[in-house]
Amino acid sequence: MDFLDELHLAELNPIIWVQRLPDAVRPLLELVSVFGTDTFFLVCLPVLYWCVSPAFALRLGLTVLLAAATNAIAKLATHQPRPYWIDARIRPLSLEGAFGLPSGHAQIGTAALGRIAMAVGRSWAWWAAGALVALVCVSRVYLGVHFISDVVAGVLLGVVVLVAVARFERPVVEWWRGRTLWGQLGLAAVLSGVLVGAAVLVNVPYAGWLPPQSWSAAGAIDPESLETVTIMAGTLLGTLAGAAIMYRLGWFDAGGPLGVRAARWALGMVVAALIWYAVREVLPETLAATYAGYALLALWVQLGAPVLFIRLGLMDRARRPQAVH
Repeated sequence: MDFLDELHLAELNPIIWVQRLPDAVRPLLELVSVFGTDTFFLVCLPVLYWCVSPAFALRLGLTVLLAAATNAIAKLATHQPRPYWIDARIRPLSLEGAFGLPSGHAQIGTAALGRIAMAVGRSWAWWAAGALVALVCVSRVYLGVHFISDVVAGVLLGVVVLVAVARFERPVVEWWRGRTLWGQLGLAAVLSGVLVGAAVLVNVPYAGWLPPQSWSAAGAIDPESLETVTIMAGTLLGTLAGAAIMYRLGWFDAGGPLGVRAARWALGMVVAALIWYAVREVLPETLAATYAGYALLALWVQLGAPVLFIRLGLMDRARRPQAVH
């Protein structure tokens, strides 16, 4: 039995204790848990991008992608179970098919909410972000899908992502601006490929791996799936490519009357929903199709929708495009 096995066994009783909280808290904790998902932020980001601040939305989106992609790779590298997979006493109030360490909700929530607090630049924003991240962590333990060590590791990795963003965002953006369009598109493809390649490489030491018999409570799981990393890689490609081309086209002004902004969001989300439906229900269930589908979805958000909005008169071109990218 290795260190993590012993640690997990030691954490079972505290998890059981947390799950004894009154049932009345379950809806609240399930709601709070949503704030740590990449899906939540990626659904909300079009609102920011099309209707509030394209520059901040783009940078927040890339922070979420960085946190989500590194988390998915870290899960594959550790190959660790979730609490209800190894002990039937843990109530699975949510079902998860991926490995547990580190917690994606904790990592993404820390990075994304921290990035928002960084943008606000006030102490109350940091306190609010910290409190919400703490609730997200409690919710994941309460739902039986994470050990305490999982959420601690997730928070620490989220802090690493946040520190990296704070340190390198400005110089990287300046360096990126200096590349040609074709150079940016090529780099987008390379970075996207690096994510998939990293996931494949960390899985190599586990060739022939099968879930232990002691994980029988896990049910139907596919923890070695590369789907999450593939989604993040495709989204990264579409995001970087779309933003690069949109910048060359003159960027756009996300302002305007509230009704016009609402019309943008409604039209943009209808098309995005159709693309998402096609990815999930129409395209073949292959990693290549998933990659292409999410790249197209991100390209729509970053480029297709703004171009359409401008042509329909729902959006104006930016007056000083060099100041907003």
